[in-house]
Amino acid sequence: MKAVRYSQFGGPGVLEIVDLPDPHAGPGQIRVAVHAVGVNPTDWKLRKGLMGGELPQTTGREVAGVVDEVGEGVTDIAVGDRVFGFSADGEGAAERALLADYAPIPPSLGFAEAAGLPVAIETATRTLDALGVGAGSTLLVNGAAGGVGSAAVQLAVARGARVIGTASPANHDPPNASPCAFPGQNAHADALVVRRGA
Repeated sequence: MKAVRYSQFGGPGVLEIVDLPDPHAGPGQIRVAVHAVGVNPTDWKLRKGLMGGELPQTTGREVAGVVDEVGEGVTDIAVGDRVFGFSADGEGAAERALLADYAPIPPSLGFAEAAGLPVAIETATRTLDALGVGAGSTLLVNGAAGGVGSAAVQLAVARGARVIGTASPANHDPPNASPCAFPGQNAHADALVVRRGA
């Protein structure tokens, strides 16, 4: 299969397309035919050598695709299902990838949108859990228009919390509106705080 890999640390120019053996799903894993890969700070920090590691390295931790193989013990997903999740080995920027942490892609999302969700959702969920956000809580989300912020807003509202979000003026009106730019709508914040200045 074709995959993206680098044999030296550096900028995007060190990325190369190589042939690697097809991975196969182990127990508790699924394999997907990759349709989209998210790039997040971990990917470029690893590529630049800021987080160490042996060379060569592959890249791509956030993946969306169609299941084409399931491992032993997997009963919640079937071949042909659209899923997104974390690449089990950081080799998501390839034709096929293994996932151990995954979820079905909602019908309203395409592959590209779904591939950008895993890190944002994971970060927002862990933060809300650490803060104990639930019904009756009030939460201020600073930067509610960003990936993690918009996920935090929606997850907190789903938990029954009252949410106040901040966003820069460029994110107040469609098409750049944050999830909390329209107070009173379902799964949106209760208020929008306008931030002025830099």
